[in-house]
Amino acid sequence: MNVKKFVMLMMAVLLLGACGSKADDKKEKAKPASTEEKADDKKTVEADAEQKDEEKKSAKKEDDGSELNSYIKEKTGGDVKVVYTNKNPGLKHAYSEDVTIEIDEYQIVHVSNMNESAKTDFDDENEGYVLTYKMTLDNKADEDVYYAGGVSLLSDDGEEYIIPRQHFVDRDEWLKDDSTEHASQYSKGKSFTGMNAHSMTKAQFEKLTTPTLKIDSLFLDDDVSKKLGEDAVFKLPFNEGGAKKAETTAELYQDKMVTDNIADKEIFFQKTDMKETKEIDGVKITLDGVQYANVTPTDAHADRFTNFGDGGLVALTVKTTIENGSETPFDKFLIDRKLIIDDDRGTMFNQGMLEPSYSGTFNPGDKDEILTVFLFRKDEFDIFKKFELQIGPLKDENAKALFKEKSVSFDLPVKK
Repeated sequence: MNVKKFVMLMMAVLLLGACGSKADDKKEKAKPASTEEKADDKKTVEADAEQKDEEKKSAKKEDDGSELNSYIKEKTGGDVKVVYTNKNPGLKHAYSEDVTIEIDEYQIVHVSNMNESAKTDFDDENEGYVLTYKMTLDNKADEDVYYAGGVSLLSDDGEEYIIPRQHFVDRDEWLKDDSTEHASQYSKGKSFTGMNAHSMTKAQFEKLTTPTLKIDSLFLDDDVSKKLGEDAVFKLPFNEGGAKKAETTAELYQDKMVTDNIADKEIFFQKTDMKETKEIDGVKITLDGVQYANVTPTDAHADRFTNFGDGGLVALTVKTTIENGSETPFDKFLIDRKLIIDDDRGTMFNQGMLEPSYSGTFNPGDKDEILTVFLFRKDEFDIFKKFELQIGPLKDENAKALFKEKSVSFDLPVKK
């Protein structure tokens, strides 16, 4: 059996030790803050609230009701009415330190009374909606980058992909670099702005609050195997309720439960500023933080969680940063990660299917973020008292352990 397939199978298995009797937790008494600290905190909160209010007011002032994409009316022959506009979404993703993509603005319009031929893009219905977004690819790197144009828009419940309709945008306004030989090639040291669109039926639109827009990762040297960074994942609020949900989602570590709408997560404890570093022969492994969340699977993925019973679920997502300061490359996918529970109660392996898709090699000098996910039945989670994260051994592409099979361990904070 292929080594990586075997490892992936093992990663999907959840090993829990026997559950002991439930003990009463001792509640820590929080040390009261000083009057000065409370006053400072209050001022900070008020200042942050005022800043957010100003940003919202500014966005409303800028929104004059004009159409972002006037070509929709020409293409459909229909009546177009602006439904929602966000001129300052604040959505930006870094593929690397020098290459970013940003959603500058997006708009939803209602289309009715359209030409018969245009109805094919709306499931042959008489009305529908179109999402248009303007994006900017900024390449400050010293080499050209390549983007094949791959995008997807996933519904809140994870059940539907909303089809992209590039033909709803005038070709002159597509994201492209006219100076290069290949359509997917973008010159070094330049910035490019263009638009894309998706069509929706009335039924699709009415159930969307905060769909997920995913823009494919870039690549180098016109070779898709030389990937640059990870996919850009953005939550696009379609209304005020969606905006509040997007603010909450932005605080979550971006595992696949979030990026692929596999489950809704509600954090009940987090510590995101730990910065504890340990080392394996020059490879620095830093524990950045942890998030504990109650998990509710979306309708499209509920069947994937049936083995956990009908009770509640808890997810632990651990963020680490790995920097290869050694002279030895090692495989990203084959990094062993497991959780030691209550010293000797049991061992749990990470849920690789709920983590970002890690592939490729940590070459000397490389530095990257790694998210690790563990999933619990809530009734069992409530019993456990102590978690120890073990990372390692590190392995090569043939699953051979490196660095004398060494590993590092971190004690994880737990609060219920």
